[in-house]
Amino acid sequence: MRLRIDPGGIVVKIKNYTMTVMSLIFLTVFIVGVLPVYGTTGATSISEGEILPSFKMDMMLNPEMLQYLGVESGPDFTLKQIRSRLVVIEFLSALCQECHKNAPRLNKLYNIISNDLDLKADVKMLGIAVGNDTRLVDVYQNTYKVKFPIFADPKDNINKLLGNVATPSIIVADSTGMVLFIHEGVLDDMDLILDVIRTFHSQ
Repeated sequence: MRLRIDPGGIVVKIKNYTMTVMSLIFLTVFIVGVLPVYGTTGATSISEGEILPSFKMDMMLNPEMLQYLGVESGPDFTLKQIRSRLVVIEFLSALCQECHKNAPRLNKLYNIISNDLDLKADVKMLGIAVGNDTRLVDVYQNTYKVKFPIFADPKDNINKLLGNVATPSIIVADSTGMVLFIHEGVLDDMDLILDVIRTFHSQ
């Protein structure tokens, strides 16, 4: 098996067969079981200025990820337990082509925040994988070398609670869970999201 990078993305070559990462993930889905295909559009029902409903996330993370979020070990945790002033939440799906396009941009955002002396202690990032189980999350996270935690939401429990957030989307919330900013679609303007983060961080 060989990997090469094309303008269209990572391509996996197995003997005489060539597959994109999306095709590989769809093949994985076919093998492990039938799952719905995500990549949703439409207005998110939750709005800026609202408080996010309380929801729990599974703590199937390595110690490094738990340390990054500043949460103590346990079966699960809530958003308010994350030790940060701001949380950047990405809603994605491993079966969403636009989410694959977005992955390098979110990695860049993470790297900028992590290397910013003012932001890195106060701003954390996490992903919620809508309709995906941990196997798909692992494939996605390993393929794009995502350094921030991504939580599986296989039954859409979190997404439904938040009003069916479109994928891909970004929500910036404060430590109380108040929604400060929502961006739907691929992140085309890095300066915009950084300006938003820095503005709310300075308040």
